[in-house]
Amino acid sequence: MSACGTKRLIGAALIASAMAAVAHAQSGDPPPQEPLRMPNGSFASTGVYCHDRSPGCASPGPVLPIGTNFWQERKLTGDWGGLRTALSNSGVSVHATSTTDLATVVSGGQRQGFLMPYLVDVNAALDTQRLGLWEGGRAFIDFQQAGCTQLASKYVPDWWGWDSLNPYAQNFTELAQYWYQQSFADGALKLKFGKIDANADFAVSYTGSNFITQAAYEPGTLAMDLPTYPNQAGGGEVLFEPVNGIQGKFGFFDGSTNFYNADTGGLGAQTGHTGLASFLWENPGSYFLIAEGGGSWTTDNLSGNVAAGWWQQTGESYGTGVNGTQAVQGPWGLYTSFSQDLFKPTGGTPREGLTAFGQFAWSPPETNPAQWSLMGGLSWQGMLPGRAQDTAGLLTAWTQFGNEPAITTSAGVGEFVFEAFYNVQVTPWLGIQPDVQFVNQPSSVSSASVPDAVILTVRVGIAF
Repeated sequence: MSACGTKRLIGAALIASAMAAVAHAQSGDPPPQEPLRMPNGSFASTGVYCHDRSPGCASPGPVLPIGTNFWQERKLTGDWGGLRTALSNSGVSVHATSTTDLATVVSGGQRQGFLMPYLVDVNAALDTQRLGLWEGGRAFIDFQQAGCTQLASKYVPDWWGWDSLNPYAQNFTELAQYWYQQSFADGALKLKFGKIDANADFAVSYTGSNFITQAAYEPGTLAMDLPTYPNQAGGGEVLFEPVNGIQGKFGFFDGSTNFYNADTGGLGAQTGHTGLASFLWENPGSYFLIAEGGGSWTTDNLSGNVAAGWWQQTGESYGTGVNGTQAVQGPWGLYTSFSQDLFKPTGGTPREGLTAFGQFAWSPPETNPAQWSLMGGLSWQGMLPGRAQDTAGLLTAWTQFGNEPAITTSAGVGEFVFEAFYNVQVTPWLGIQPDVQFVNQPSSVSSASVPDAVILTVRVGIAF
């Protein structure tokens, strides 16, 4: 068989194994699920690079000659004797990261003390054109294993999730994502199908942030419903850019995680533990729909973007009020987000500079515990002379809960979040990030009077 024929066979086998075999790869009954008062998670970042906006993915380190020395390698394990580069040139990119948060609640909250959430993420991206197959195809498969010495929500029971690695999910091992995307008309139209993190393409205010709180990544009104880490879900997306700088997106996802059967009190399967079955043929009538439109621009080397979106969770969902869990019909909402470069140093790398970003969202209070949310922040890469890969950040966020005591135990009150960090990129493959957070009203139960919390964290991110 020719080298080209072998490449085609290997590429086809890899894509087949990533897409056809995994629909039931996570078969078996999911663990028992309790009603979730808080959202279902979001992605985290470590200061190191991988293919998708899943946990462990953020801005890349500096581009250096491979094999310069151990401390200048882009990855801890190096180039594998040239194999990594050869695979990449052939259309197969493999990335692995580990992220560990050494966190201490120093005051306030429900309890004080130390906890250590962690996440290991291993993923591979396939480019069909480079594999010698067909043009415009991309496949992605992502494995995740996460755990924590104690649940973050046991210490600070906030709404958003103050530690995005593992805020309230139990320890888990998941085939988190596997999808295929096909581009048409030189990338003007893209179709994606599989198990997807919806927060990779929707409700994203800024793609380069390293914040620990989930408030940086998703609106507070979407925190219960968006199919994102650790409950990525089966679904499909249509992404189009009819003219340069104008984008439109539509997503249709499995919403089983937030299904509630009022007759039995039962909940739907957590999509993070299931394959495509709960989307295609075992769905209880609970789907998540989202649409977004926006524009991007670059003026005087300063880039910006703005977007607005609509979403709806179909079927019966739920809220937890003063009398327990109650069924609600079809939560929906609107959101808008932006980012804008404010400063770029002359002669700097493309990612250096100061960027402002923010997000606002609203949802009808009769169907969503969170009525509206507002988030804004600044991120500055290369703030200090000689430290072009370091990043600093400030963020503030507010969630206002609705006035419906039937579906929220914090009727009429709100929650404030502040975070500041400085990520030291020690090497291209190692980031160490001191971080401080303040959470006002860190409980969904206002009558619990949980004191305001101060949390100190050191995040350690390694790219393998």
